[in-house]
Amino acid sequence: MPLIENPLSTVLEQVLRHQNARQDAIASNIANANTPGYKSFDLVMRESSERMAPIAPRQSSSRHMSESQAMDNAGSRIVRSDAPARLDGNNVSMEEEFMKMTENRMRYQAIFEMMDKWGGLMPIAREVR
Repeated sequence: MPLIENPLSTVLEQVLRHQNARQDAIASNIANANTPGYKSFDLVMRESSERMAPIAPRQSSSRHMSESQAMDNAGSRIVRSDAPARLDGNNVSMEEEFMKMTENRMRYQAIFEMMDKWGGLMPIAREVR
């Protein structure tokens, strides 16, 4: 259920859920930076008209995020990194993951502040009516 019944707040809430799921994906990549054969991935928001992603990522450990977990979060889809792998088959770049984490955190904070301001404006709008 949306925090505030409004189309804008519903969209903002979906974006927040996506940013939260993306943070989990980034954390999974960082946690597996030294796992041989691990391939990094990211989550992107699906277009509303886009169907389910044809990519079926392999879950080699129960601690890895599964595709269904990713899909359950605000219509996100998994994008596998095609970055070159090291000799052990792992292609996680810690620098890239930390950059994505910082960007993701800034977006989350901006959306959260928008929702907070929107919620702060609602009582004023009700008084004006």
